[in-house]
Amino acid sequence: MSGGEVRDRSRIAAQRGAALALLALLPGCYIDLDGLTGGATVGPGDPDRCAPPGCDGPCVVAAAEEAGGPAAIAAVGPHVVWTSRAGDRVRRLDPATDAVEDLVSFTPAPGLLAAAEGLVVWVAGDGIWHCPADGCAAGATSLIAFGPGEAEAVRGLAMDARHVYWTRDEPSGTAGELLRCPVAEGCGAAPELLAPSQSHPRGVAVTPGGAGDVVWVQQGTGADFGRVLRLDKGASPPVAPAQIAVLLDFPDRIALGGAEVLWTWADPGGAAGGVSRCDLVEGCAEEALAPQTEPARPLREPAAILIDGADAYWVNRGGGTVMRCPTAGCPGYPEVLAEGLTRPAAVAVQGACVYAVDEADGGRVVRAPR
Repeated sequence: MSGGEVRDRSRIAAQRGAALALLALLPGCYIDLDGLTGGATVGPGDPDRCAPPGCDGPCVVAAAEEAGGPAAIAAVGPHVVWTSRAGDRVRRLDPATDAVEDLVSFTPAPGLLAAAEGLVVWVAGDGIWHCPADGCAAGATSLIAFGPGEAEAVRGLAMDARHVYWTRDEPSGTAGELLRCPVAEGCGAAPELLAPSQSHPRGVAVTPGGAGDVVWVQQGTGADFGRVLRLDKGASPPVAPAQIAVLLDFPDRIALGGAEVLWTWADPGGAAGGVSRCDLVEGCAEEALAPQTEPARPLREPAAILIDGADAYWVNRGGGTVMRCPTAGCPGYPEVLAEGLTRPAAVAVQGACVYAVDEADGGRVVRAPR
């Protein structure tokens, strides 16, 4: 070892010693000792790292009043947005600075939310609204107005920036609907009816852009009554939807890839649940996306799913986890990206991070590296 190297190591040791002494005096502070070697300190806004120094697990992005009882979450452009039930507003996170602010300062009883091509759309107690994700200073725009109780019947929401699609359920299980409304014009009180007579429709997903498909699930009235259905977005109703998969057990949320469709399912009794896949062809044979799971990390009550590139991400409400698996299927166990959560309810992917809505402490937004 050269004399210069000895001097450098002695200097670094002295710096670390001084830092440790300071740390003893300031027990509430975190000091990045690795930064003293000359490497850059990675902060919370670093695009290549989701966990800031001192955070070993899922990191809290917003909690308590700042989170506002989050219900649904989505990534759009450089932002992450969520609906705040407790605050009656839509909130926005800038991951580059970790700043959280209102995108919409008031919207009554917001719930489901979707985003595409720079726009955010959500279901509120008085209707469906939208606004640009980069700012909504002029106020949100109404797509359709709801009367009392109508918002609670909306069970799935999706958009492709040209249209907003949603499913509407009703108690009998025979008269649910898939509806659509153009973003630019809105539709007042007369949305386009794409599919009538649906049996407890739930999640809906749509191909981005102009052409492509809309897919949705019918949960049905019991085991073996669920379906996955598809329509060409360009077709004019009435057109009978294609049946991608039938005889399903309680399908719920759905995600659409380039050549495949994935959906979550969960027995209402909580005894079973999983994520299934099919190629986007009529009469597909259902396959388990993750046929093997670790005993301590089961697929229990999967409740939200999305596709980003070649991977699928979902949350397990009963398992307290966020998982990832290739859309073609997991060759082994699904990857666990976050665990120890309290009934996570929604998931979004932005940059190097995966975000989830967690019900701990009245509701919070957390993130972890993906």
